[in-house]
Amino acid sequence: MSLLNWLKTTEARVGVVGTANSGKTVLLTALIDHLMHHNPDRFRLGPRGTAVRQFEERPRDTGWERFPFEAHRNALVQSRSWPRKTTDRAQFVCQFERSDWTFSNCLLKLYDLPGERVADAAMLGRTFAQWSEHRLAQLLSDTTYHVHCAEYLGAARRPDATEAELLGAYRLALARLLLGYKPLISPSAFLLDARGGYARRGSAEEIAAARFCGSGPESQFCPLPPDRCAPGDPLFAAFSERYARYAVEVVRPTIDAFRSCSALVVLLDVATVLAGGAGFYNDAQQIVRDLFDALRPGENPVLGPVARGLSKVFLPHAWRPGWITRAAFVAPKADLVHPDDRDAVLRLLRDMVEPRARDCTGLKWECFNVASVCSARERREGGPRAMRGFLVYGPDGRVRPRGDAEDHYTVSQPPDGWPHDDWPPNRYRFPEVYPRVPARRDHPPDHLGLDALASFVIE
Repeated sequence: MSLLNWLKTTEARVGVVGTANSGKTVLLTALIDHLMHHNPDRFRLGPRGTAVRQFEERPRDTGWERFPFEAHRNALVQSRSWPRKTTDRAQFVCQFERSDWTFSNCLLKLYDLPGERVADAAMLGRTFAQWSEHRLAQLLSDTTYHVHCAEYLGAARRPDATEAELLGAYRLALARLLLGYKPLISPSAFLLDARGGYARRGSAEEIAAARFCGSGPESQFCPLPPDRCAPGDPLFAAFSERYARYAVEVVRPTIDAFRSCSALVVLLDVATVLAGGAGFYNDAQQIVRDLFDALRPGENPVLGPVARGLSKVFLPHAWRPGWITRAAFVAPKADLVHPDDRDAVLRLLRDMVEPRARDCTGLKWECFNVASVCSARERREGGPRAMRGFLVYGPDGRVRPRGDAEDHYTVSQPPDGWPHDDWPPNRYRFPEVYPRVPARRDHPPDHLGLDALASFVIE
């Protein structure tokens, strides 16, 4: 890189995280597609008329897998299905000029970070005993967790319970949480191992037998009650050592990658939270709390901008320090919600995250409604909240093949605010549909709000 390019290059590091099935991979695929084949009329980046030019992919950082953009887009087009997670973490690096940036171009690093690891964020800064107390409090504070984990909690109360009994009962508890769509599964390697292998479906017993609550069969651990967390106890010593190694090898690399970013995109699927009930809402809030406690986003409001500006002028982009100064909270799959209700969803998202975000000094944050790939549409002749699209699941709950004719269906009306009392799962319904992605490789899919999100995080 020439001296001139070195001085004029502005680096934006954007980390994207979301719980399972929140649309993180689709968002990254669509964003790259729109930057690569930019059309200012379909994707407004910055002031009206701004064009992206001289787009080129750049080498990724050492130790990162390449985000497989082409494979994900081809899957959306050819198999007409939403892509699945393939690796533990990946990166896509590109450089381009913006017509509204006269004296600089942008080196954009997009980090595809595993949302499953967010459940482990509470490990950083905590000893094994402290994490055990934190984890047991989570399992005991919610009725659903308590039911799924009853056998393990019973074994943990027994002073004579062996290591094998505790680990077996905890793996079974995690498997039941997985089948119950509970996102707080920790250690997260039970769900997504360090090689990117995901837990396969099956009975709770089958899943528990095939997975490990740790980085491997000899490195497993589970939370222990306070009376078992005593110095000199062999089991406490063994679990403490395995826990510390897991935190360093599995959790810290992901959290450090988050911390190196300049902007963070957090996908919180409001429609799924509504459909999941009050317990799912509590889980989503806990995830945000643990994530922000681990990352500590924000900066000194006086010295921070000065330090960032100086680093851009005097340091090569690879040496410039990273700290999260912007956070974008995203309600994904906005197309699944009726157009009349999208403002209500945005208010629900803001109500969920505002108390935590406003506590971060120097952090700029905003909430966005986004549909990375618009696949559901309003049906004007069908009555209130009538929609159309190719439904993934039929009335019997089974996956159905995508046909040639659109399905007609209705969606729920979101509440004006989060209910104060408990609400049961499936009170609110927003059916999943198959993707609509153009076969033309130079024509990105229709979207809602993805350009506004990109304008916020690519500063």
